[in-house]
Amino acid sequence: MWPASGTWGSLPPAVLFAGMGWLGAPVWSHMVVQLVFCAMACAGCLHHGGKVEAVVGRKDPGVVVVDEVAGMALTLVLAAFATAMVGAPAPNGALSVAMPVSLALTIAALSFFWFRVMDVIKPPPARGLQRVPGGAGVLIDDLVVAPYAAFAVVVSLDMIVRSGPAG
Repeated sequence: MWPASGTWGSLPPAVLFAGMGWLGAPVWSHMVVQLVFCAMACAGCLHHGGKVEAVVGRKDPGVVVVDEVAGMALTLVLAAFATAMVGAPAPNGALSVAMPVSLALTIAALSFFWFRVMDVIKPPPARGLQRVPGGAGVLIDDLVVAPYAAFAVVVSLDMIVRSGPAG
């Protein structure tokens, strides 16, 4: 989809995460669903990414967005896990409870924002890893920026919480 195909590719995992949050899904189920989504996207990218590069004639072409699906899904897994573990009164039970809808929507929105920022700026070593041949080169930069984005999500959530209620 144009314009900004990478942005469109990042949207499905965020919408799925928000929808599951709206339905009151426990944190572990968010993580499992996103990990499955990530694995499927990785398999698709590894299998087809290099072929599309050869047809299009350029590295990491914009018509391939399954790499963004994988990176965004991984960002959501990492952000959900970190959020559940930070400040959890009972770490073993933190993954089995549903997160508040407002938190799920906030994590989805922040993850979407920060993943897109990190995917554009490609902090080290992401940019250099795009030189890897084939579908792996299309995919790996998006997986590498996911932890950067998840960290930014957790920091953003902490800043929101520390700022306290408005008013």
